[in-house]
Amino acid sequence: MKKIIVFCLSFVFLVSCKSNGNSDGKSTDGIELPKELRVIKGKVVDRKKKKVPYAAVKLYLDDNDCMYAYTGEDGSFEFEVEELRIKDQTHFEVVYTGFAKNMLSLRNFENGGSIVMSTKGNVIPVAEYNVFYEAIKSCSK
Repeated sequence: MKKIIVFCLSFVFLVSCKSNGNSDGKSTDGIELPKELRVIKGKVVDRKKKKVPYAAVKLYLDDNDCMYAYTGEDGSFEFEVEELRIKDQTHFEVVYTGFAKNMLSLRNFENGGSIVMSTKGNVIPVAEYNVFYEAIKSCSK
């Protein structure tokens, strides 16, 4: 009989612990639960697969929402984005001196892949690169 009582009390305790949170994504003590993050990683390279360091990478999530990053010495960049912020029109804009501006849809980008810069087209001069480099700081990081 003792085993049945202990089992019932244990069951009630477990059920009450599991139902402690609210359905709105917050626990009862007011702490917001983490949202699902998507990590987007890649590299910026030239046509010869040479790494492009210090390129400015802007990720347009939609018309009013963007994020930015700068490539490291190895040409790599990374974004941590809440999954709900990613839309169909989400795309990259990559700018670096001596290369044409590169626009690439996130749908056409393989995570961990490379964005290839080209010297064909309207090549970005140093002054325009510097303006873009500073201007993207108005986006969230």
